[in-house]
Amino acid sequence: MKNAKSVVERVDYARDQVPQWIREVIDTSLAIEAEDARSAGSLGFMTRALVSATMPYKDPKTKVFERRNGDLALTILSPKGVPYGKYPRLLLSWLVTEAVTKRSNVIVLGDTLADFLKSAVGVVATGGTQGTQTRLSEQMERLFTSMVSVERRDQTGEGRSFSFENITLVNRGRIDARDARRFDSLDAIDQPTQSGSDDNASELWKNKPIVDAGKWDSEVELTERFFRECIETPVPLDLRAYRTLGAAPMAMDIYAWITYRSSYVKRATRPIPWQSLQHQFGSGSPFTEQGIRDFKKAFKRNLDVVRIVYPGLRVDESSDSSGLILLPSATHVPKLSNGQKKLF
Repeated sequence: MKNAKSVVERVDYARDQVPQWIREVIDTSLAIEAEDARSAGSLGFMTRALVSATMPYKDPKTKVFERRNGDLALTILSPKGVPYGKYPRLLLSWLVTEAVTKRSNVIVLGDTLADFLKSAVGVVATGGTQGTQTRLSEQMERLFTSMVSVERRDQTGEGRSFSFENITLVNRGRIDARDARRFDSLDAIDQPTQSGSDDNASELWKNKPIVDAGKWDSEVELTERFFRECIETPVPLDLRAYRTLGAAPMAMDIYAWITYRSSYVKRATRPIPWQSLQHQFGSGSPFTEQGIRDFKKAFKRNLDVVRIVYPGLRVDESSDSSGLILLPSATHVPKLSNGQKKLF
């Protein structure tokens, strides 16, 4: 972490004023350096499709969201509104991790999700119309009712061909009224009564008595297509890094994508055009010369944050102005050596 200070200065822009979340990123980096993901119990997964298909960072205020990259188009449809921001990303990483580790397409929204949300949301959870409880519940509904459509148009000798695939994440689901109250009562986190007891603490975060453990009735059933995607092409992530980047959803996406790409890069890649990266990651910038310049600044700013939690990452975003060059890097989640038992 010798270069952490210089990276933070580039990220923050204001010398000697480091935001609290950046300090948490640095602390996470030190924890990762001391103990790998498997040993720390923070090994998580995302699918290749979800690594390449990113959701919007801000509310698009629509039920349909589209990204285009040349002949490839990605469309997200949700009757509740398109999911956006950090919460659906965290929920997706949890869903995929549960599917990979449990090898079941029926995911119980129970104790493990409660533990995950506690560590992911932390003490900043609040109530009210703009509070964590409202946003988390809303994003859960948006995500679980979404459908992803991927379209491709190719030029062949016989003319232009058109192919598409629709991927629904969840077949069905049920959130029990009692469980809903647990998920919706986040505003009481870490706010004990004046007497010092935790009687007013959120029911979700309380340690349940052993006799009540596992008595969650809420569940979602992943579609067969999405479940196969989870178990056949899992991309390992360090959930500590993924969670702590939550204040910057673009950094979350860059981390997941670049962790996947670094797992198989053997030599310097050709420059990945900034226009292609803007189509993939977006930022709200228009696809104009000025928009591309604004996107490059935003991407590099978020890349600097990713470097803090992934110091072994080697990329070149400066020597070739036409795009980003990926260089061979140590994988962020170390591969198993011969003789080691897989944990998933």
